[in-house]
Amino acid sequence: MLEIIHISDTHFGPNRDERIRGAQVYSRAQQLVAAIAELPFSPDWIIHTGDVVNDPDPEAYELAAEVLGELKAPVYYATGNHDDAALLSAKMSLGSHTDLMPDQADRLVYRIESGRDAAPIDCFVIDGKVDEAEGPHGHISEDQLAALASAIDPDRAFALFLHYPLIPLDSAWIDQHLITRNGEAVLAAVKRAAGDKLLGVFCGHVHRDMQVFREGVMHSIVSSPACEFSAGPDDESCDFLPTANLPFHHISLSPDSVSVKAYHLAADAT
Repeated sequence: MLEIIHISDTHFGPNRDERIRGAQVYSRAQQLVAAIAELPFSPDWIIHTGDVVNDPDPEAYELAAEVLGELKAPVYYATGNHDDAALLSAKMSLGSHTDLMPDQADRLVYRIESGRDAAPIDCFVIDGKVDEAEGPHGHISEDQLAALASAIDPDRAFALFLHYPLIPLDSAWIDQHLITRNGEAVLAAVKRAAGDKLLGVFCGHVHRDMQVFREGVMHSIVSSPACEFSAGPDDESCDFLPTANLPFHHISLSPDSVSVKAYHLAADAT
């Protein structure tokens, strides 16, 4: 069994007083890290599924490294639409991993190695970031899909981690702006490579906790400690909720099961 902590969308700014959509993000991230440290078990590793910072500058990543460096387990990162993959790799410490596209420094595409021998499960991080001018949605390139398919062992269960959800989430604004545009193609490609071995897809980006079980696959999304988004079925825009609780997920993976335990902790007023 793999025990994983899933966080996302910390949105660090370049100084400790930075407020993002009304929330003091540095303090809220500190509280999140402290809560994870108090868990009565030690996770195999921790995954941050992107938007580590709000703007990709070195100072913001340095503050993120200061806070997230207190986590007492290997930490892995996916590229969010607010991130820069090269800066993220240079400033943040990633746990043991194998690059699937080592010649492309502008993408984070890799297999997580920590805990791999403890259970016959592979975990892959993929990179859906597109050019900022295209918008906040995701897209997985054909060469990345080919690299992923080549790395999948058809005899091992596996999970995917990325910033952008692969499927629609029954919210008009989110489905129009935030999901992976070729998510169906991604799911079809991994199904061709490994049949029904995909256990789950784990994301952030939409600033809401959501779990969707579809065609035998768990799609689990963790919210942001910075703020939540509204997500009504007919919403054509989103509201920001900066006083939301601090979220993280405890994921348990075995070759034939997925368990997601959601934590929503009260934050100190900041």
